[in-house]
Parts: sequence; C-alpha cells; structure tokens
Amino acid sequence: MKDVGSIFAESSIKMNWFEQPLDHFDKEETRTWQMKYFERHDYWRKDGPIYVFINGEGPASSIFLKTGMLYDLAKETGGAMYLSEHRYYGDSKPFANFTSENLKYLSSRQALADVANLLKYVLTIPAFKHSKVVVVGGSYAGNLAAWMKLLYPNLIDAAIASSAPVVAKADFYEYLETVSEDFEQHGTDGCWDNIAAKFKKYEKLFKTSEGIKQLKEEENICSDTDFRKDENRQLFFLDNASRYMVHAQYGSPDTIKKLCQDQKSTFAGNIDEPNVLWNEKKQCISYDFDEMIEEIRDIDWLVSWLYQTCTEFGYYQTTNSNNHPFTRNVPIELYYRPIELYYRYCSKLFGPEFDEERVEIGVIQSNKMYGGLNPNVTHVVFVNGDMDPWSKLGVLEDVSYEAPATIIPMASHCRDLFSDRKNDPEELKEARRYIRYLIKDWIGSGDYKTSG
Repeated sequence: MKDVGSIFAESSIKMNWFEQPLDHFDKEETRTWQMKYFERHDYWRKDGPIYVFINGEGPASSIFLKTGMLYDLAKETGGAMYLSEHRYYGDSKPFANFTSENLKYLSSRQALADVANLLKYVLTIPAFKHSKVVVVGGSYAGNLAAWMKLLYPNLIDAAIASSAPVVAKADFYEYLETVSEDFEQHGTDGCWDNIAAKFKKYEKLFKTSEGIKQLKEEENICSDTDFRKDENRQLFFLDNASRYMVHAQYGSPDTIKKLCQDQKSTFAGNIDEPNVLWNEKKQCISYDFDEMIEEIRDIDWLVSWLYQTCTEFGYYQTTNSNNHPFTRNVPIELYYRPIELYYRYCSKLFGPEFDEERVEIGVIQSNKMYGGLNPNVTHVVFVNGDMDPWSKLGVLEDVSYEAPATIIPMASHCRDLFSDRKNDPEELKEARRYIRYLIKDWIGSGDYKTSG
C-alpha cells in the first residue's frame, strides 16, 4: 500500500497493490491476497470527486486513466482517478493454480466487496473527506458499476453502466438474432442471404462423408478432425458464426458493409489471445473439443470468465431461434441428446458437478440478488448501443427518473466509454455529453477549467 502523504505530489499514473480478504463474507477465512490498482491525481482539486474505473474479465490497463469517459469527467470536474483490477484476472490472482477449489472465491459479489474495500481505504485519506464517488464500467464491469450502487449506496454517489448485460440467462439466443438484424440493416444487398446460403451449405455437407471431406478441404480444417462428434460440429458452426458476431459487437455499419463485400474475412487477426482452434504444427484449424479444453486451461482469464458463466451468468450464445441465418447447430441441447456444448465446457473444465442444474441455479440467484432489469438503484445511467447484441440483456427503458436508460443509434459495445474522435457520429458524441451532464448534475460538480 502506498504512502498517502505523497499522494497529491504526483502527476502521473501509479500502479499499487492493496491487500484484500480472500473471502469477505466468511470471518473464519483469514487468508488474503494482493489486488492491483492504478491511480492518477494530477487533475484533482480540493473536494473534487473520486472516479473509479472498474475492470472486468481481463487484465487491467491504465489506458482509461489517459483517455475516455472517466478521464474526460475527471479533467472537467477536477477529479481523482482510480482503476481496479478484478480478482482472478491479470496480476490480481489469489492463487497461482486455478483449480475448482481455488476458484470458489471468484464471484461478482466478492469482486464488488473488493472495490468497496479499496474505496473505504481511499476515503480515509483526509483530502477526500468531502469527495463524491463515481464508478464506471463497461460490459460485465458495467454490471458491477450498477451493482456497486445497489449494494453500497452509502459509498457510491453515481455510476455509469455501459453495455451492461444485467440479466443473467443461460440460453442467450437473442445474441445471434441481433447479429442477424445488424447484417440485415447495415449490410450490402444480398449479404444476409449469402450468409444464410453459406451456413445451409455447411449443414448439407455435414450429412455425408464426402461432404465432410469437401468441407475440410475448402475450410482448411485438419484432416484428423472427428466430425462424428456432435461437439466438434458445434464448434465449427460457432467459430464461423463468430466471424459475424465480433463485427456486430465491436464494429460499425461500415465494418459490416466491408465484411459483406469480402465474405472471406475473419476476425482471427483482430484478437490478442491465441486462437485455441488453430493447430500451428499442422497449419490448419482443428475443431476438437477436448483439445480446445486443454488449450483453454492455459489461458487464465478465459478459465476465470468461463467459471463465472458456469456459476453466475450463463450468457451462452446459442442458435435456438429461427430468426438468424446461422442454422440451429449450436443449441444448448442438440436433438434432445445429452450433448450440451456449453454445459460440457463447465463440466470438462471444473468437474461433473458443474452441470446444467448448477448453471441454472447460478442464473436464478444472480437475477434475484441484483434485480435483473429492475435494479433498485438511483443515479445510475444505463447506456447501450443499438447494434450491440449484449443490449438484449441490458436496461433499455428508464428504471426511474433517476436511473435513466439511453440507447445510442448505430453504436456497438461500450463505444460511449471512449473519448470523442473526429469521425464519430454526432449521435455518439451527443450521448457522451448527456452522460457527462448527468454525472456532474448528480454529484453537484460543474466544469473545472484545467491548464492540462
């Protein structure tokens, strides 16, 4: 923990560590661990607010203390900035080994208590005695921002919940329905039909051994991939649908048009983590479920996130709908047989007790604890882009006058959390201005002119 006496003498971002209880709710558990967090104070002025960017399911980066919604607000209102890393992600690991026994301390409730504990410490600093507290988060961390206001209303004064899927749901078929709507609305003429034809062709080729052989040759699939296994077939359909999913979630009308113009484009080159389906030795794609599970075990953040989906949220993007072009080949249950792709992720990674019942219990408990689409909160703004597939699980109508929802036309996932760029649509810029206005109004803080 840093020396608070020198906190305001610094003009750059600092990384520090904070000791957290392993379990905030079991007093008999005395073990602790070190949580990483960042702070920046060069724009702070006397009695200025405290802004906390809550990181979600991945390593924390200090970029949001250099640019973006939180940075802009801190600069405008003379605020101090903090960014917290989520337990079990990045460097904030209570354990080196992610066994099921060690992972049992990973939950949104524990993570919220971590942020609250850090804030309680920050608020002991005399200079912050009269400071308001604003939390900001996007995607799953957008949930956390809203839920901080729910569970710790005396600690948090306002929150921005960006692209927050606050409803837990196992069979999230609406995701691909939204992808379909995006390509139908923003794609080139005939694009949706071409996607549908491609997936129907895949489905037809899978019906014969000669068709499977042809498919492997055309799609550069490893020859030893066993497509007699339903889960391997499901992986193929999910992987190919993902090429369109990522453009709906993170793209724009222009990127969707571009993909339509080049149906051979993939998203594999746009992700930081290795593609767990790619076989480097054979230079081909290996759709082998068991091999993929072993690859996943080496990617800590992905193991952590899958554990949370298996125990709290579900969020499984299935094809259980007729309102999309991707065919119905990634259901939770296939042909009423006990081959369930997403549930199998859970049981393979964490043990047989992590089954369908465990997922459903977690979903029910999460919605009961946090309130789903009707959380009992005030001074929270819920923001969604209308292109974002995750918006189907988000708050799209005002919870109340003091918990409004705003939908940004032609915007994707978490776009409001970035600073304005020259080519951003005016609707997006206006939404950002509105969000900043709400926060400043709620915390009673006007613009603070800085020389920075």
